[in-house]
Amino acid sequence: MIVMAEQRIKILIVDDTAETRENLRKLLSFGQGFTVAGEAENGKEAIALAKRVRPDVILMDVNMPIMGGIEATEAISVEVPTTTVIVMSVQGESEYLREAMAAGARDYLIKPFSADDLVNTIRRAHDMDSRRRERFAPAPIALRRTGRIVAVFSTKGGVGKTTIATNLAAELATHAHKSVVLVDLDLQFGDVAIMLDSIPVRTIADIAKEDEIDSELVEACLLTHKSGVRVLASPLRPEQAEVITAKHVEAILTLLAETHDFIIADMPQGLNDITLTALDAADRILLVTTLELPAIKNARLCLEIMEALGYGQDKVKLVLNRSSRDIGLSIEEMEKILRRSVDVHIPSDGRVVVPSVNKGVPFVTSAPSARISQTIRDLARAVGPSDAERAAMAAAAGAGAGAGAGVGVAAGALGGGHGGGARRQMSIAGRIFSIFTGG
Repeated sequence: MIVMAEQRIKILIVDDTAETRENLRKLLSFGQGFTVAGEAENGKEAIALAKRVRPDVILMDVNMPIMGGIEATEAISVEVPTTTVIVMSVQGESEYLREAMAAGARDYLIKPFSADDLVNTIRRAHDMDSRRRERFAPAPIALRRTGRIVAVFSTKGGVGKTTIATNLAAELATHAHKSVVLVDLDLQFGDVAIMLDSIPVRTIADIAKEDEIDSELVEACLLTHKSGVRVLASPLRPEQAEVITAKHVEAILTLLAETHDFIIADMPQGLNDITLTALDAADRILLVTTLELPAIKNARLCLEIMEALGYGQDKVKLVLNRSSRDIGLSIEEMEKILRRSVDVHIPSDGRVVVPSVNKGVPFVTSAPSARISQTIRDLARAVGPSDAERAAMAAAAGAGAGAGAGVGVAAGALGGGHGGGARRQMSIAGRIFSIFTGG
């Protein structure tokens, strides 16, 4: 069982002097219930970090290079309104105080200050903002997730699933300008890191070792690719996969979806509890196949199982990789066997794909004008919300505003319309047996 972290006040320290940041860390250690979520050297860094880690409180110095504290406070008050900003300065003039409050700061500390002054100011400002939000905010909506989870899945190896997942993530990050996390759930033999020419320092196994999982822990285990894609790599050794459970995956996907636009999950081939947990959580499942008889046979079985699990055609998109009319089976024959049409065709282009894989550079960035790259753009559009989904989300938001207490994040975000908790507790064998016996 995953125990989520207790409610601690997450603090971001912003000061251009390393010694001051270290002293603030020491002062905070005298109080209980604080955790330092990050540090920044100037206002520009503070804004970017605040958007990513969503701290409860920011300790913001006034005078800094590149961008000062007043300007950064104003931007954060607009862009991250749930964060409380406390401004710090060696100057106690009323003019500075007025500017800080006008920019959105909740309190003001004059340097030097004691540990008691710091702790009491943080708690007072945080409690005041929390009460204000509770009073004026609408009732919480059960579905807290903002990001879209996309599972890239196949029932057969060698169909190009990981290549599609890495290029889709790069396309969304570089051209669609979305915040994207690529999660390698092929826990024993994942290739996402090598496909992006990256060497992970920490992996999903490091998260699973901890008793508590929070956004700070997950964030610390992500590496950043030069395309802008954040990557949560698979374990470095196959045996390390044993520590990871479906509950870990459920918690990780929930936390990532709170802070990113898209979470692309590169899935393993088989069906197990971890796979089904991710598939349940997904807004889109990209089922990848090729024009080979074994791949088509497995895809048909997979579609039958997904239909029985209640995954509609809006959720499951059929992706034909290496699509061509120059080989044995025709696309029409394949669609007849599968009893559904292909949603996205990705052409065969070894001259572009093979060098891309060998160099660890997504072809959507190395060859953006290639036809295969253009089809990945079609795929990127297909994973976004449909018109019907947008209408449903708007209706849910309206209904949620008048509802009672919301469901917790982990249960509400992943329990979603697929029978959720009870079915996830059933073994994979039990679930598939139930499907085909009508139970």
